[in-house]
Amino acid sequence: MNKIKTLLVSSLAALSIFTACSKSNEKVVVEIWHTYNGSQQDYLNQAAEKFNASQEKYEVKVLAQDYSGFADTVYNAVANKIGPSIIFNYGSTAVDYAKEGLAVDISKYIAEDVKKGDTAMQDIIASLPASMQTDVKGFEDGGIYYLPGCTTGPVFFYNKEIFDELGLNPPKDWDELAAISKTIYEAKGIPGFHSDGLVDNIQMMIMQNGLGYIDVDKKEVAFDSDGLAEIYQWYADCCSKGYFEFNTIGKYASEDLATGAIAAFSGSCVNDQYITMLTGELGIAPWISTSNGRSFYTGWNRGPIFLTRNAKVDRGAYEFAKFFLSPEVNGGWAKANSALSPYGTTEKDEDYKAYINNLPSSSALPCVLANLPVSGSFPNVHGGSQVRNILVEYLNNVVDGKMTAKDAAAAVVKDCNEALAD
Repeated sequence: MNKIKTLLVSSLAALSIFTACSKSNEKVVVEIWHTYNGSQQDYLNQAAEKFNASQEKYEVKVLAQDYSGFADTVYNAVANKIGPSIIFNYGSTAVDYAKEGLAVDISKYIAEDVKKGDTAMQDIIASLPASMQTDVKGFEDGGIYYLPGCTTGPVFFYNKEIFDELGLNPPKDWDELAAISKTIYEAKGIPGFHSDGLVDNIQMMIMQNGLGYIDVDKKEVAFDSDGLAEIYQWYADCCSKGYFEFNTIGKYASEDLATGAIAAFSGSCVNDQYITMLTGELGIAPWISTSNGRSFYTGWNRGPIFLTRNAKVDRGAYEFAKFFLSPEVNGGWAKANSALSPYGTTEKDEDYKAYINNLPSSSALPCVLANLPVSGSFPNVHGGSQVRNILVEYLNNVVDGKMTAKDAAAAVVKDCNEALAD
């Protein structure tokens, strides 16, 4: 009987050791939740497979989710420690997660890597254009909770037939835009311009006029109401005279250009895939990046946001991001998104160079690429999204004649400062 007991105890001990070894050999699972489809979804799956095969510690699982309600689903899941470690979005989305302690500051992992002699991620981030660094390092506490994955931006789409007939060239600054639009309105009776993505243009004018944007330390806007009032008045005057169209006439600005309702608009570079001109010929040019001797171009950077799960999983998410932003992989991601990479490290990759050098003649990306060196970004602080909304809301009031430019600008400063201080 004692012999049987001894054998049983030995068997259980061996099983316990085997189970412990099995658990220790299990990979740490890192989940990515997304709403991509088509080439983006395929590429993300392929990247996860390559990463999983490249090492034995982590397993990345890519899980497609419904677009409807995605933001709420993710937030609730992360708050309950059952959510993803990575989602793809803009830096502004990471702000609320960071404020609630639900985002991971990867700067600690970068520092650990550097101590071990691994500067890969440090070098990747350092290769961003200087003016774009704020997008990564502009969080209130100085942490890094997000990284760009690829970049797009606004370009100038115009009816080349009208411009050629009137001897016009795409505008280089805002005064030229007004003069061109005036000429078109007087000759053709249609607005010369519409801003599809108005807030980005307001921000660009603010920066190109040297007004400043947000003072992170003071938690208030840096621009003054007098400077903003001048911008508001100028824009409203152009609209009231018929030179600019404030709202779209049809459903989309691309539709209005195609039908000849307007002569030009500034909007996302992806519009090159959707515009089929019904009258005239499509022209594409770089959007205004310099005025008053100051350069600033709003690039749109979407990439991984790091969300909390536990220490091991959080580190795994960082390791995948380091792999995902490596030159070859990141170049492929830019291509899958019909976008650009903002990283100098990726620009040196031969496959990425071939992609850039062989873009179709109809592609708008070369126009974004031309402005990428002066592409800028804004601090990712709590209240930043509200500032964007407030800027557009009050310009609407000025254009509609509900407020003077002076009163609207004063209200903008007040409301923005309250949003930033909240």
